[in-house]
Amino acid sequence: MSRSSSYQQFTGTLVTTPFGGENVERTAQEEYRTLLDEHDSEDVLVITGAPASADTFRETLGEELAGAATPYVTSSVVHATDVLNQTDDRVILSDALRRELLYRFLDDYEWETEYLQRASAQPSFIEDVDAVMGTISWQAVTPDETPELRDITAALDTFHEWLAEHGHMERGQLISEALDVLTGDAREAVVDFDAVLAVEFEEFFPLDRAYLDALVGDCELVCLAEENGSVRRTWVETGPVTDYVSFSETRRGASGTPSTRPAATAAYFADETVSEDPGAGSVSVLAADSSDEQLAEIANEIEDLVSQSDWRYEDIAVATKQSGSAVTDSIEALESTGIPTESTTVTGFGDDPAIRELLAAVRYLADDEDDVSDHGPARDTERLDRVNKSDSLEDAIRWWATDSGLKQRIAERASPLDARAQFGNVRRAFRMAEFLEETEFVDATWESFTEMLERAHEYAPQQNQTSATDLDGGVRVDHLQAVKNESFRAVFLVNLVNSEYPGDPFLTRLFPTERVASMPDYPGVTELDGADVDATFPTTSTASGRPFAQYHTEHARRRLAVGAGAAEERLYCCLYEYEDTALEERTQASRFLTAAYEALPWVTEAGEPHITSEQAAETFLLSRVDEALAEVRRANSQDVTVSLDEVEAELGEIQDLLEQSGSRGDELREALRARVEFANGEVRR
Repeated sequence: MSRSSSYQQFTGTLVTTPFGGENVERTAQEEYRTLLDEHDSEDVLVITGAPASADTFRETLGEELAGAATPYVTSSVVHATDVLNQTDDRVILSDALRRELLYRFLDDYEWETEYLQRASAQPSFIEDVDAVMGTISWQAVTPDETPELRDITAALDTFHEWLAEHGHMERGQLISEALDVLTGDAREAVVDFDAVLAVEFEEFFPLDRAYLDALVGDCELVCLAEENGSVRRTWVETGPVTDYVSFSETRRGASGTPSTRPAATAAYFADETVSEDPGAGSVSVLAADSSDEQLAEIANEIEDLVSQSDWRYEDIAVATKQSGSAVTDSIEALESTGIPTESTTVTGFGDDPAIRELLAAVRYLADDEDDVSDHGPARDTERLDRVNKSDSLEDAIRWWATDSGLKQRIAERASPLDARAQFGNVRRAFRMAEFLEETEFVDATWESFTEMLERAHEYAPQQNQTSATDLDGGVRVDHLQAVKNESFRAVFLVNLVNSEYPGDPFLTRLFPTERVASMPDYPGVTELDGADVDATFPTTSTASGRPFAQYHTEHARRRLAVGAGAAEERLYCCLYEYEDTALEERTQASRFLTAAYEALPWVTEAGEPHITSEQAAETFLLSRVDEALAEVRRANSQDVTVSLDEVEAELGEIQDLLEQSGSRGDELREALRARVEFANGEVRR
């Protein structure tokens, strides 16, 4: 992909800044302040590379404005959406509706190549080919060498034509379709600014850069690019963005040494810079025995932080390398301990009790009665039979949700944050029913609605959102790329083991990695040589001699840098010692973490956390009994001395605590008794 990227010339100024959020923030403020000397704030458009960053820059640049004025900040995707809403009658499909229609479109599609014909028999095929189609669509590229990629592109073009015939488009078409508007006669009707500040320019794809060029026209343009900070664009294009553009003027922006230990650690991950100890902040290595225990330790540490009066859940982020199940596993682990969460990349549609209840009712209406529980509001057949008589799917399901008390139950059983999310998911289900009634693609029947709802429910943990999500009130759980240029007082980087950082190169499940690596027209970085690696990354942390492996190793390291850079005060590098397998294989700490531990004196092991959550207390309680029994057994078999007085004193304190804990104490006392009986062989699993 890197060799086919087009070169673009801009009339404007490019400002580069050394890696680090502090440098980016200072430079953005300075450049915005300069533009305000010549223009009113409403005439300066600030455009970001990703929707999730818009709120961050809106807040940062808002400090330059007086009173209640708000900076005009958007992203390429959101701006393109606004352009098309003004000029195009087609409906832009949500991610869930697009996936549903693509699934139905591909279900009986006839592939030309033998490889895809065979692959289409695999259960995950549509999901896998969908991911490749999405990448091709968002980049607006046309693979022309690999037969299978040409086959996929032809299917995508046919899908887009099919959508257009029925007045729809998918989100992956937004920028390319809006670019056609900006290069046509309608441009003046949608451009309402005199100057543009493009931040995160290091992440602009070739299509994003073409869109920016058409958008700016004769307006004043300033672009801000962070050096050694690109993770999104370098997944599809090698080298710095400056290799693909030229500007009328270039200069370097603010440059300062990191002011906190997390910022200095991020700089080390990004370019191997070893700074003097800033003194402020902390970087801790949080280690556990297993992956599950790692998440439990994180939950306990979070509760310890928010037990302090000046900390809130929204001050904290947990960042994984990948989205999908890695994020949902973290969310489930935190929420099981009572910690509220939020995410921009994964919806809660897949594990929402309100959706499960709604789905049970819909299955009954589709005559799939075997899958419906025998009790609960969803099985009130008299009410459901009344619903079935309605002529409108949407009206019927809305009436059922109200009459069955679903909305009231959501409000009563969920925290305000969870209730907000569940109401949002129910509204999405209503929109699906509305879509079925309005579209000619699919029959508006309960059977079709059941299929659509089931598919949305099944694939929710695997699919990413492509639009920004409003957030409010919980621990942020997302993949590293999604927290770039955001700030949190504490950030937990999860799974810092070698199998994850760097892990193995991976682009798609559709083709073997070795084959993808040799595809010159795959929509990602594939064919590589040593010069490509050197041009893209200043770090050299891999022992592999293969450029493809080297590139993706350094890319994993850079993602760590971006995640570490989001921490303002505390950075936690989390890992575990044993894999969750029957063999309990030992893991190795990430080579990046090991190097940082040796090079940076402020990276230290986390201290023994206080027990702040009920789950942590239970775990300690039960494990202490196990340890006591183990000590006694060792004394008997190894002829060593154990102080039974200490064991008796500890267990006595536990007994006193349980007696003061009411019914919960009685439950734990039973658990302790069962633990002892099991250890003595009195009961078996």
